[in-house]
Amino acid sequence: MEINSDLVQQAYPIIERLARMRSVNGAFAYYERDDVYQEVWGMCLEALGRYDISVGPIENFLVRHVSNRLKNLKRDMYFRPGRNAATSGLARTRMNLVNALPLDNEDFADGARLMCFSSHAADPSEYVMRDETLSHIRCNLPEDLLVPFDELLENNKIRRSTMQDLREKIAEILVEIPFDV
Repeated sequence: MEINSDLVQQAYPIIERLARMRSVNGAFAYYERDDVYQEVWGMCLEALGRYDISVGPIENFLVRHVSNRLKNLKRDMYFRPGRNAATSGLARTRMNLVNALPLDNEDFADGARLMCFSSHAADPSEYVMRDETLSHIRCNLPEDLLVPFDELLENNKIRRSTMQDLREKIAEILVEIPFDV
Protein backbone atom coordinates (compact mmCIF):
# COMPACT_ATOMS: atom_id res chain seq x y z
CA MET A 1 0.00 0.00 0.00
CA GLU A 2 1.33 3.43 -0.91
CA ILE A 3 1.76 6.00 1.85
CA ASN A 4 0.34 9.48 1.35
CA SER A 5 3.06 12.18 1.60
CA ASP A 6 0.72 14.43 3.60
CA LEU A 7 0.28 11.62 6.11
CA VAL A 8 4.06 11.23 6.40
CA GLN A 9 4.43 14.99 6.95
CA GLN A 10 1.77 14.88 9.67
CA ALA A 11 3.28 11.78 11.29
CA TYR A 12 6.95 12.83 11.15
CA PRO A 13 7.04 14.81 14.45
CA ILE A 14 4.96 12.13 16.17
CA ILE A 15 7.27 9.34 15.01
CA GLU A 16 10.36 11.33 15.96
CA ARG A 17 9.02 11.95 19.47
CA LEU A 18 7.97 8.30 19.87
CA ALA A 19 11.36 7.04 18.68
CA ARG A 20 13.27 9.33 21.07
CA MET A 21 11.04 8.50 24.05
CA ARG A 22 11.07 4.73 23.49
CA SER A 23 14.82 4.57 22.91
CA VAL A 24 15.80 6.37 26.13
CA ASN A 25 15.27 3.34 28.38
CA GLY A 26 14.41 0.86 25.69
CA ALA A 27 17.71 -1.02 25.32
CA PHE A 28 17.38 -4.75 25.89
CA ALA A 29 19.23 -7.95 24.95
CA TYR A 30 21.57 -6.86 22.17
CA TYR A 31 19.39 -3.92 21.07
CA GLU A 32 20.99 -0.60 21.95
CA ARG A 33 19.29 2.80 22.08
CA ASP A 34 19.99 3.50 18.42
CA ASP A 35 18.62 0.10 17.44
CA VAL A 36 15.37 0.73 19.32
CA TYR A 37 15.16 4.19 17.73
CA GLN A 38 15.46 2.67 14.25
CA GLU A 39 13.03 -0.14 15.07
CA VAL A 40 10.40 2.40 16.15
CA TRP A 41 10.87 4.36 12.93
CA GLY A 42 10.52 1.17 10.88
CA MET A 43 7.44 0.09 12.81
CA CYS A 44 5.78 3.46 12.33
CA LEU A 45 6.53 3.73 8.63
CA GLU A 46 5.20 0.22 8.10
CA ALA A 47 2.06 1.06 10.09
CA LEU A 48 1.33 4.24 8.13
CA GLY A 49 0.41 2.12 5.13
CA ARG A 50 -2.40 0.54 7.17
CA TYR A 51 -3.64 3.69 8.91
CA ASP A 52 -7.35 4.44 8.49
CA ILE A 53 -8.49 7.91 9.58
CA SER A 54 -11.80 6.45 10.79
CA VAL A 55 -9.88 4.53 13.49
CA GLY A 56 -8.88 7.72 15.27
CA PRO A 57 -6.05 10.24 15.45
CA ILE A 58 -2.73 9.20 13.89
CA GLU A 59 -0.90 9.77 17.18
CA ASN A 60 -3.09 7.33 19.11
CA PHE A 61 -2.75 4.77 16.32
CA LEU A 62 1.06 5.01 16.24
CA VAL A 63 1.48 5.00 20.04
CA ARG A 64 -0.65 1.87 20.35
CA HIS A 65 1.05 0.22 17.38
CA VAL A 66 4.59 0.92 18.67
CA SER A 67 3.69 -0.15 22.19
CA ASN A 68 2.35 -3.50 20.99
CA ARG A 69 5.18 -4.10 18.54
CA LEU A 70 7.90 -3.30 21.09
CA LYS A 71 6.29 -5.69 23.57
CA ASN A 72 6.31 -8.40 20.91
CA LEU A 73 9.92 -7.63 19.99
CA LYS A 74 11.05 -7.84 23.61
CA ARG A 75 9.07 -11.03 24.15
CA ASP A 76 10.70 -12.63 21.14
CA MET A 77 14.25 -11.35 21.67
CA TYR A 78 14.79 -11.05 25.41
CA PHE A 79 14.47 -12.77 28.73
CA ARG A 80 16.05 -12.25 32.11
CA PRO A 81 18.64 -14.91 32.88
CA GLY A 82 18.34 -16.07 36.47
CA ARG A 83 14.64 -15.46 36.55
CA ASN A 84 13.00 -18.83 36.16
CA ALA A 85 10.20 -17.92 33.81
CA ALA A 86 7.53 -20.45 32.98
CA THR A 87 9.40 -21.17 29.77
CA SER A 88 10.98 -24.50 29.05
CA GLY A 89 11.71 -26.81 26.19
CA LEU A 90 11.59 -25.25 22.74
CA ALA A 91 10.82 -21.75 24.04
CA ARG A 92 13.91 -21.78 26.27
CA THR A 93 16.05 -23.13 23.42
CA ARG A 94 14.78 -20.37 21.11
CA MET A 95 15.55 -17.68 23.70
CA ASN A 96 19.02 -19.13 24.26
CA LEU A 97 19.69 -19.11 20.51
CA VAL A 98 18.58 -15.49 20.19
CA ASN A 99 20.74 -14.47 23.13
CA ALA A 100 23.75 -16.63 22.17
CA LEU A 101 23.50 -18.78 25.30
CA PRO A 102 23.92 -22.55 25.67
CA LEU A 103 21.06 -24.52 24.16
CA ASP A 104 20.36 -26.61 27.24
CA ASN A 105 18.01 -25.42 29.96
CA GLU A 106 20.68 -24.02 32.26
CA ASP A 107 19.58 -21.51 34.85
CA PHE A 108 21.91 -18.56 35.17
CA ALA A 109 22.85 -17.07 38.51
CA ASP A 110 21.42 -13.64 39.21
CA GLY A 111 24.90 -12.15 39.39
CA ALA A 112 26.15 -13.78 36.20
CA ARG A 113 27.63 -11.47 33.61
CA LEU A 114 26.46 -12.67 30.24
CA MET A 115 28.02 -11.36 27.08
CA CYS A 116 24.71 -11.07 25.25
CA PHE A 117 23.62 -7.82 26.88
CA SER A 118 24.53 -4.86 24.75
CA SER A 119 24.45 -2.33 27.57
CA HIS A 120 27.14 -4.33 29.38
CA ALA A 121 28.76 -5.90 26.33
CA ALA A 122 32.42 -6.79 26.51
CA ASP A 123 34.94 -5.36 24.12
CA PRO A 124 35.46 -7.79 21.19
CA SER A 125 39.13 -7.98 22.14
CA GLU A 126 38.04 -9.57 25.43
CA TYR A 127 36.47 -12.43 23.46
CA VAL A 128 39.70 -12.94 21.53
CA MET A 129 41.85 -12.83 24.68
CA ARG A 130 39.52 -15.27 26.42
CA ASP A 131 39.65 -17.69 23.51
CA GLU A 132 43.44 -17.43 23.27
CA THR A 133 43.81 -17.98 27.00
CA LEU A 134 41.54 -21.02 26.97
CA SER A 135 43.41 -22.41 23.98
CA HIS A 136 46.75 -21.89 25.73
CA ILE A 137 45.46 -23.61 28.87
CA ARG A 138 44.12 -26.57 26.85
CA CYS A 139 47.43 -26.98 25.00
CA ASN A 140 49.39 -27.07 28.27
CA LEU A 141 47.05 -29.11 30.46
CA PRO A 142 47.88 -32.76 31.05
CA GLU A 143 45.56 -35.09 29.15
CA ASP A 144 43.95 -36.40 32.33
CA LEU A 145 42.71 -32.86 33.17
CA LEU A 146 41.33 -31.92 29.74
CA VAL A 147 37.92 -33.55 30.21
CA PRO A 148 37.41 -32.13 33.73
CA PHE A 149 38.48 -28.71 32.42
CA ASP A 150 35.84 -28.84 29.67
CA GLU A 151 33.26 -30.05 32.20
CA LEU A 152 34.12 -27.09 34.42
CA LEU A 153 33.74 -24.65 31.51
CA GLU A 154 30.29 -26.09 30.88
CA ASN A 155 29.37 -25.47 34.52
CA ASN A 156 29.20 -29.15 35.34
CA LYS A 157 30.24 -30.37 38.77
CA ILE A 158 33.59 -32.06 39.18
CA ARG A 159 35.19 -33.74 42.15
CA ARG A 160 36.80 -31.47 44.71
CA SER A 161 40.21 -33.15 44.39
CA THR A 162 40.11 -32.79 40.61
CA MET A 163 39.13 -29.14 41.01
CA GLN A 164 42.14 -28.57 43.25
CA ASP A 165 44.45 -30.24 40.72
CA LEU A 166 42.97 -28.06 37.96
CA ARG A 167 43.45 -24.87 39.97
CA GLU A 168 47.07 -25.66 40.68
CA LYS A 169 47.93 -26.62 37.11
CA ILE A 170 46.05 -23.66 35.56
CA ALA A 171 47.80 -21.28 37.97
CA GLU A 172 51.17 -22.67 36.82
CA ILE A 173 50.16 -22.31 33.17
CA LEU A 174 48.92 -18.74 33.60
CA VAL A 175 52.10 -17.67 35.37
CA GLU A 176 54.13 -18.96 32.42
CA ILE A 177 52.16 -17.05 29.75
CA PRO A 178 54.55 -14.77 27.83
CA PHE A 179 53.34 -11.20 27.49
CA ASP A 180 54.12 -9.49 24.20
CA VAL A 181 54.71 -5.80 24.84
